[in-house]
Amino acid sequence: MQRRQYARVRLRLSARLRWSAPLGQRIEHCETINASRGGLLVACQEEHSPGPLWVTFPFDADASAMQPEVLARVLRRDAAGEGNGACWAVALQFEQPEILPGRNGRNRGVAKRNGAERNIALPIRVRPPNVPWHEEAMTFEVAPGKVRFVTHREYAFGERLLVSFAARSDAPWSGDDEWEGEVTGIEMDANSDSVTVTVRRRKV
Repeated sequence: MQRRQYARVRLRLSARLRWSAPLGQRIEHCETINASRGGLLVACQEEHSPGPLWVTFPFDADASAMQPEVLARVLRRDAAGEGNGACWAVALQFEQPEILPGRNGRNRGVAKRNGAERNIALPIRVRPPNVPWHEEAMTFEVAPGKVRFVTHREYAFGERLLVSFAARSDAPWSGDDEWEGEVTGIEMDANSDSVTVTVRRRKV
C-alpha cells in the first residue's frame, strides 16, 4: 500500500499558477481537487510540463495587496474526467513545505548558511543595459546584493543586467529602482528547458 508523506484532503479552492515561458511569464487560475502540506492536485486548462512554477493558494482574485507565492514543481499531469470543465489534473509538489504564509501576507523565507540568503519568491524585472524592455521573472533566492531567478532566455557569465523588483515594498534593500548586476551563475534544469541565473549586484 502506498504511503504518502502528508495526508490529503479533498478541497475546492482557487489557486493561481505562475510560470516562466519562452515569451515571458504566464498565469493561470485553477481550482484545487485536493491539497496537503506537501502539494496540490489542481484542475487546469493548461497542459503543464514537468518543471518549476509558483503557486498562490488560496488565491483571492479580489485582493488588492500582493499575495504570497510558493515555489512548486509539476510532478505529473493526467487527463481530467468529464464534467469538471478542466482538461488536466496537475499534481504539484511544494519545493519546501515548511514555507508557509506569514500573518502579514508574506512568505517566511527559509534562512540558509549564515542567515543572509533566503528562499523567497518575488517578481522581478531583468534587462540588459542596451535593451529598453525587460523580462519578467521570479526569484528562487534573495540576499543582500544577490538574486537567483528562473528564465528561458540565454544569458552569459559576466554579462551585466539591470534588475528591479516589481513592487518596491518587497525589495530587500534600498536604493535606486533599478540596480546593475553581473551574471555569476547559470544552472540548467534537467527536467525542463528553464535556467536558473544568479546575479550579484555590482558595487558602484
